[in-house]
Amino acid sequence: MILSFAVASLTAQQATEDQSKLKITSFGSSIGFSGTYVSNTTADYNSLAGNVEDPGYFVNAGRYDESKYNYGFGGNGNLQFYLGLTPYCKKRGEYRTDRELRINFGFSFGARRTFSYFHRNTFLVDSYQSNSGNMVYADSSNFTRMNYAESYYGVGLGLAYLFKTNPERRFHFYTGLGMEYGLALRSFVNINEYHESTFYYYSEGNRPVLEEPDFEWMGFKDDDGNSSRTTTNMNGNLMFIRPYIPLGVNFRITNQTQSFFNHVNLFMEINPGIEFQLVGNEETYINPYLGVAMMGFTYRW
Repeated sequence: MILSFAVASLTAQQATEDQSKLKITSFGSSIGFSGTYVSNTTADYNSLAGNVEDPGYFVNAGRYDESKYNYGFGGNGNLQFYLGLTPYCKKRGEYRTDRELRINFGFSFGARRTFSYFHRNTFLVDSYQSNSGNMVYADSSNFTRMNYAESYYGVGLGLAYLFKTNPERRFHFYTGLGMEYGLALRSFVNINEYHESTFYYYSEGNRPVLEEPDFEWMGFKDDDGNSSRTTTNMNGNLMFIRPYIPLGVNFRITNQTQSFFNHVNLFMEINPGIEFQLVGNEETYINPYLGVAMMGFTYRW
């Protein structure tokens, strides 16, 4: 009897030692977007102008006015794929389903630093006296706006360790710590140039004040103006390092154990963190970062 107990104990110990420390238990995918707060001062503009293949597209910012359409933010769209691994707890003698080591690989495209400058040149063309005896003036105004957007598309690889509430429940929440590395496959600057000419009349003492005209943000086009687009590549690729905190909610489609959808989960997640934007031949920018997995699914077994 003692011998049988010893053999059983040895067998159980061997079985425990043979357990893998991690086993693959899920895969999934998500689509979403990210937002960043970025630096877009004139000094940053000049730095970007010195890091492109054709700096001739960049105007002298000192001779232009800063546009009201300068925004200190950037963003990107994301497509992610996930692989989930469950760790084995030797003390418990079981896999911890409330823990997960998650590996993600994905694609993204977007923009970071954006700059907009404009210049208006107005001059008197003619003047004459109206029938009522008042002086009437005719002015011509030429307006130019230049917009620059640091853009990229690339790939990313990440790792996160998740802590979950009870995963047996239909709804469960999770958090943890994560890190992602992103590499731009192409880094370039989108350049939009807009021109507008205006001819107008006014009476003496009533000269209008012309401000920067409104425009369609995506098209850079007004009815009376014309626009052009071009790109110039950056001399060095962008790279990103992002430590973040995943905060998510998971929902299992059905509780029917015999159904395929009992293994399918939908989730949403936000990833507040910090982004270190590494730019070749420039300084490293530190940007507050928020990622959103707007629509995701995982299959678990």
